[in-house]
Amino acid sequence: MYGIKEVLLTQERNDYHEHLSQAPFELDCSMGSNPYGICPGIVCDAETINGVAEYPHSDDDLKEAIIRYYSSEVSLSPDQILLTCGSIGGVLTLNRMILGPGKVVLGIAPQFSAVVDDFVTYETVYRPVYLRKENNYKFQLDEFLDNMRKNPGSYIYIDNPNNPTGQVIGLKDAEAIVALGKELDSFVVLDEAYGDYMDTAESAIHLIDKYDNLAVLRTFSKGMGAAGIRLGYLMGDPVVVGAAAKVNIPYAKNELAGHIAMELIKNDWAGQCRSIVSRDKKRMLGALNKIKYAVTDVNIPITMLYVDDESVDLCEVLEKVGIRAITGAGYEGIGKNTLRLNMHKDVDRLIELLKKAEELV
Repeated sequence: MYGIKEVLLTQERNDYHEHLSQAPFELDCSMGSNPYGICPGIVCDAETINGVAEYPHSDDDLKEAIIRYYSSEVSLSPDQILLTCGSIGGVLTLNRMILGPGKVVLGIAPQFSAVVDDFVTYETVYRPVYLRKENNYKFQLDEFLDNMRKNPGSYIYIDNPNNPTGQVIGLKDAEAIVALGKELDSFVVLDEAYGDYMDTAESAIHLIDKYDNLAVLRTFSKGMGAAGIRLGYLMGDPVVVGAAAKVNIPYAKNELAGHIAMELIKNDWAGQCRSIVSRDKKRMLGALNKIKYAVTDVNIPITMLYVDDESVDLCEVLEKVGIRAITGAGYEGIGKNTLRLNMHKDVDRLIELLKKAEELV
């Protein structure tokens, strides 16, 4: 039809923002924005607002701010950084750089469904390694490495921390994947969209200077509390970043987003929120009895909840008590008896409603 890819005329997308429940709710624990909002005190002056009338200026100032942000951990250079439209924009750019019909893609399942949708768009061969219930959905490194060896030259995408479980794959395991990928001519994308909540010592930014087959993604949407500015960045070898820049959206950073990002990166809002998440998530998980939770990191605000009975629609159960969450039905490898829950700033009420949900289960 008019040259439109056939797959786009027939594809059913699983990206959860397109399938949010419209049922009434008291607490919204669905989308992965910062439960505590944006950093207090962020303001925009008239000069910044007026600047929106023009095309964005140089990205140099923000790149230098990002370099300073990580300076205690690694030494980055501007040619190792590319600004993108959120971390998802970075993934789509990298996909555009590499993917095509028949390309083998490895990942884990479940993981960020919007990216899996994009794999379908490129007519790739997606071969996820499933996180299994008998292991409480914990990532198994040896199994993943075995699958890499069976698929040399594959494109590898892993979200870390994982969406929906909130578990963190440690730096040692991440490096094992990237190192083997280099041997096998495989490019590795480590999407750290929730990375501001995890210990920076575990971030794959420490691998950027060591491996040229790696891209690490970050965003201002999660820990920084600015999902609405749609700004993120990818980091990698200068050759990789240069190639990605050629297929990136021109002017991915607008003036308003750049101003807010500069203000956010100067403070420790993400660190403050991480402490609150850790405190509140421990309380929430400790209050659960009938509803189970997959392996997770207490510093990460998302959790995968589940029940053993696969006939139970767990999202529907939570809706009945006033909690809106993300159903697991749209993720590869899990079903409607699972869901992703984002923390809420009113943790006391969240715990009360979860107890009511357990009565219904």
